[in-house]
Amino acid sequence: MVKVLDDPKRAAYRARTHQPGPRGAWARWKLHIDDNRRRNAAAAERAAIDTTEAPAGRKLLRLTSHGYRGRGGGATRTVGRVPEYRATTVQAPGLWPWAVGAGSPLVGTPIGPRLGTPNARTVCMDLLNWLTNGFITAPVGFVLALNGFGKSTFVRRQVLGTVAQGVTNLILADVRPDYRALVEALGGQVVDLGYGYGRVNPLAGGVLGSIIPLLSGDLQRRMRQELRGRQVETVSALLELIRGRRIEDYEETIIATGLHLLYTEKGFTPERPPLLSDMLALVDEGHPELIADAGEDDTIGYRTATKNLRRSLRALIRGRFGEIFNGHTTTEIDIDAIAVCIDVSHIPQGDKKLKAAVMLVCWADGFAAIEAAHALTDAGLAPQRLFQAVMDEMWDVLGLGPFMTDRVNAVTRLNRRDATALWMILHSLADLEAVESRADVNKAMGFFERARVKVIGPVPEKEIDRLDKLCPFTATERAMVTRWSDPPPLIDDPKRAGDPERVAAGVGKFLIKYGEGGRPGIPVQVLLTPAERDAEVHATNKRFDDFGIAGGGAAKVGTEVDEAHHHNGAQVTL
Repeated sequence: MVKVLDDPKRAAYRARTHQPGPRGAWARWKLHIDDNRRRNAAAAERAAIDTTEAPAGRKLLRLTSHGYRGRGGGATRTVGRVPEYRATTVQAPGLWPWAVGAGSPLVGTPIGPRLGTPNARTVCMDLLNWLTNGFITAPVGFVLALNGFGKSTFVRRQVLGTVAQGVTNLILADVRPDYRALVEALGGQVVDLGYGYGRVNPLAGGVLGSIIPLLSGDLQRRMRQELRGRQVETVSALLELIRGRRIEDYEETIIATGLHLLYTEKGFTPERPPLLSDMLALVDEGHPELIADAGEDDTIGYRTATKNLRRSLRALIRGRFGEIFNGHTTTEIDIDAIAVCIDVSHIPQGDKKLKAAVMLVCWADGFAAIEAAHALTDAGLAPQRLFQAVMDEMWDVLGLGPFMTDRVNAVTRLNRRDATALWMILHSLADLEAVESRADVNKAMGFFERARVKVIGPVPEKEIDRLDKLCPFTATERAMVTRWSDPPPLIDDPKRAGDPERVAAGVGKFLIKYGEGGRPGIPVQVLLTPAERDAEVHATNKRFDDFGIAGGGAAKVGTEVDEAHHHNGAQVTL
């Protein structure tokens, strides 16, 4: 700061300027120095003010290479030199270990802040946006984590984000249910299946059968063949579930021929479809074409050959299976709805075979509805639609036998041109490895290998060893994901039941792995918005909450994250 004379001292010197001798000369010299200092200080102050960017009525100091000029600017005459180091490519990462890492583009549905970064950049992703931007080659995702850490919450966020973009979401067989509240809040369609709730006819054409009369030429013929193929696959899968083993090849041929006869000679139509009891009556009747399919020469040999088939069909139309499958479909899927949830939670949890059978039929109907929508587009009768399907609790079906792997693959067949994203959810790869033969294990593991995006939540160390063979993990990622599965501290104070410290460390935390080659994944914390929490679309432990018991992770996801992390700048257009 420049020192100048104050007014009293300056007045005293001015009074002595007329004195003779050294005293007068000294006073004149001090005033001269003070005048120069005042002029220099005024000039420096004018030069320090940045008039180009200063708001009206305010003064800003000018920034120079030595700091801000002017009073209070903190400018320095000397600027220290930045130290420079030379090192090998092995040694240099020790100084800055984050030189290479996975990117997190703002493309897709906002999920939450990225973990492990100072600025907590928002992570955005969904399968269709990442496909159209070239980040992945197929819109297939797999979510894997232990119970209660928010797998369904992550997928519900995917459903919510894609619905906002005009994508039709199909939740095919909601077991718990985890998605019903969200679909109802969005104004979508909810289909109930179960004892006393609703039925589904595996021989009905469904949406695909209803649109076939609207088509013409080769497209109509292809869609009719597609429908027959899906019906044969579905009925064959149901028979295998009943038996607990594969059906014979000639039995599958009899089913295909029987469907053809029912829709031709027997006069059934998509508007009035046959039932499983009609299929049993036809097989029991012994049509000449069915006898030929069985490879028999007379009725006696035919009845012997089809005895097991007739038994299995009868098991499907009687008892608990008949309550759901031997009747006309109660509610058809509405492909014009913004979201569809098929609620199968009414089926008893202990009835694994029936639950798996219902899930198979729901998957088949859902993917057939997608085919129907695309057929209407190909015929020029409807605009192009985008779909996203969710398959939860896959192990309920795959765990019933090695023969189910092929059936699941057949009824859920999709490819890139179907404009459909697919999310599959599982607890552990051990579920896929539990089938009997090595060949069936490889087929089951193919579901995971074909997923271009793998979302890994909290899992134990043994699970990381399995995953590492298919999508390599770095040492840091292994430690991070396994640490997430640690339980919360044991605190006996009931007043702290809602304390974030009571929530497990990994609730809502996921590692997004994509591509091949062991590239680093993207760690993210799912952050719920106030609207989601108010609507309670993620409150999957509502029964516990009603009794004041601290619920699981789904309702708590993101509660310990700073609300200041807003989702901004995300590109979600397709």
